[in-house]
Amino acid sequence: MPSAQSARKSAIAFLVPVVLGAAIWFFPVPEGLTPQGWHMFAIFAATIAAVLTQPLPSGAVMLIALCVVIFTKTLPESKALSGFASGTVWLIFCAYVLSLGFVTSGLGKRIAYKMLSLFGGSSLGIAYSLGISDLVMAPAMPSVTARSGGIIFPIARSINEVLGSSPGESGKRIGDFLTMVCFQFTPITGAIFLTGMAANPLIGSLAKSSLGIEITWGGWFISAVVPAMVCFCLMPLLVYKLLNPQLKRTPEAKAMGKKSLAELGAMSSAEKKVSLGFVLALIGWGTSLITGLSATSVGLGLAAYLFASKAVSWKALLNDHAAWDTVIWFSVIISLASGLADLGFIKWMTTRLGSSMQGFSAMGAFILLGLIYIYVHYLFATATGHVAALYAPFAATAIAAGAPPMMVAICFGIFSNLMWGNTEYGGGPGPIYFAQGYFERPRFYCINLCVVTFNVILIFAVGMVWWKMLGYY
Repeated sequence: MPSAQSARKSAIAFLVPVVLGAAIWFFPVPEGLTPQGWHMFAIFAATIAAVLTQPLPSGAVMLIALCVVIFTKTLPESKALSGFASGTVWLIFCAYVLSLGFVTSGLGKRIAYKMLSLFGGSSLGIAYSLGISDLVMAPAMPSVTARSGGIIFPIARSINEVLGSSPGESGKRIGDFLTMVCFQFTPITGAIFLTGMAANPLIGSLAKSSLGIEITWGGWFISAVVPAMVCFCLMPLLVYKLLNPQLKRTPEAKAMGKKSLAELGAMSSAEKKVSLGFVLALIGWGTSLITGLSATSVGLGLAAYLFASKAVSWKALLNDHAAWDTVIWFSVIISLASGLADLGFIKWMTTRLGSSMQGFSAMGAFILLGLIYIYVHYLFATATGHVAALYAPFAATAIAAGAPPMMVAICFGIFSNLMWGNTEYGGGPGPIYFAQGYFERPRFYCINLCVVTFNVILIFAVGMVWWKMLGYY
C-alpha cells in the first residue's frame, strides 16, 4: 500500500509541471507578447513547478529545462548556456568553498562556543551569542542550512540538553525560546550580505539583467545593514516576550561554552588559514569600488588561496553535492530568467501588474507589492524558486509605479530572506528546527507570523529612513 501511494505521489509530482507547462504553451499567446516570450514563460513556469513538486532532483530538472529551451528553439544554444558563464554562479560557488572551510576546520564551532562562553549567562545572552555567531559566519556561508542547521542548531540542542529542556512541558524552560530564536536569526543575518543566502547573488543578477540596477557586495551591505541589524537586536526581545522562558539565568550554558572551547584547544593551522582567507575576502568585497575587483574575482582568489594552502581539500569539495548542484541550478535559472527578460515577458507582466496598482501612490504600490511578495511565500518550498519566479516582475512593477529603483531592489532582496521564516518548509533550516518537536504546527506558524510581520514593519520603517539618508530617494 505505501508503495502504491508513493507511486501516485511520484506520478503527480511529474504530471503537475508537465500539464502546467503544456497548458500555458498551447494557450493563445496574449496580446503584446511574441510566441517565443510566451513559450519561455511556459518552460519557466513548468520548471518552477517541478522544483516545488520534486519529481527529480533540482539539478536534473534544470538540465531537462535547458534541453527543452534549446530543442524548441525558444532560445539559441549560446543564450541558453550563458548562465554557466555568469559571475554570480561562481561567486556563490566560491562562497561554498569558504563555508566548507568553516565546517571542516572547526572554525564555525569555535566562533559559536566563544560567543557562548562570553554571553551565555542568561537565556537572552545565549540567544544573542548564537545570533552573533550566525552573523559572523553569514558572509562566508551562503548555505543557511549548513550555517544554521549544521553549526548553530547542534550547539543550541546541546544547550537545551544540558539545561534539561526537551520538547513538551520542559521546553518552556528555555528550549522553545532558543529553538525559535535561532530559527529566526538566520533569515535576518542572511539579509545583510550579498553572500549571506544562496539566492542573494541571484537577486543581484536579476536586478542587473531585468531592472538595470548594479548591486555590489559593499552596496548591498551598506543598504541592508542598518534595518536588518535593528531586526537582529529587537527580534529576540519579541520572542522572549512571546514565549517567556522560565530560565532567566543560565550559568550552566556559559560553563558549557568555556568547557567546549577548552576541549577544542588552540586554533589549528587549518582554522588560521580559513580565518585569514575570510578576513581577506571581506576586505576584498568591501573595497571593490577602490580596487576595481568584482565580488566574483575576489571569491575566485579566495577559493584559489584555500586550495593552495590546503585549508580546503579538493576531494572534500567533490563530496559537497550542494556546491555542484548550485552550479547547475543557478546557471540554468539565470539563463531562463534572462530569457524571460530578453523576450519581453518581464516587461509585459510588469505592465499588467502595474495596471492593477492604479490609484496607489508610488510608496503605496511599493508597500503593497512588498507585503504580497513576502507572504505569498507560503506557496513556495524554496527561497530560490520564489526569487526566480517573482523578484523581477514584482520589483519592476514597484519601480514602474514610481518607487525608487535601488530602494526597491534592496528591500525586496531583504524580504527574500525574511520570507522563509514563515514556515518550516520555506527554507533549508526549517525542517531541522521543526522536527525537534518543540512546537505544534499551528503554534509554530502563529509565532512565525508574528515575528516575520514584526521584522517586515521594522524593515519598512527603519529602512525607508535609512535609504532616504543614503539618497535613494
